[in-house]
Amino acid sequence: MIDVQINKIIKPILNIFAKKLLKFNIKPNSITFIGFFFGICCFYFIINSMFFYAAIFLLLNRFCDGLDGTLARLIGETDLGAFYDIVLDFLFYSLFPLSFIYLDLENSYSICFLLFSFVATQATFLASAWIIEKNKLTISDDQKKSLFYAGGITEGFETIICFMMMLLFYEFINYISYFFGILCWITFITRVLFIRKLFK
Repeated sequence: MIDVQINKIIKPILNIFAKKLLKFNIKPNSITFIGFFFGICCFYFIINSMFFYAAIFLLLNRFCDGLDGTLARLIGETDLGAFYDIVLDFLFYSLFPLSFIYLDLENSYSICFLLFSFVATQATFLASAWIIEKNKLTISDDQKKSLFYAGGITEGFETIICFMMMLLFYEFINYISYFFGILCWITFITRVLFIRKLFK
């Protein structure tokens, strides 16, 4: 929902790091895979109830997710890089909640609902991007990502906040999961209505 505003704040910081990496000839895809490795570390610390360390690796994962795109825009974006970025993002977005089921099976119902909600938002994310690209529709001149997607109230920043809350307030994880899952379904509905409106 506020990803655009947040990106304006962190973009100068990411540019500084990306320019430093250019001197060492580090490729954007390397950052993407390093970020996913941090995500796996986050999973490990969660299933061992080490939430402080999990939070650190969550932030490192998300930092790499912003850094790889910034670096790619300096070097030159590729379709393969965009593919890796999206696929590994979606895998991490599933891996993070799943870790709480490994931690305690009593979390299964709320986490499964959250994962089902993520599938809904991810499906509309990809489907809207595909249909807009297929029909060569111009939606916004400000679109800076490798593909256009319809926004919603549960985008990247909101998901990070949700994940951090799950770590910081683990005792309320079921409430957090159900609440954010409902917000995801609202995003799903708004994206469906957005696509319907485009073709009316």
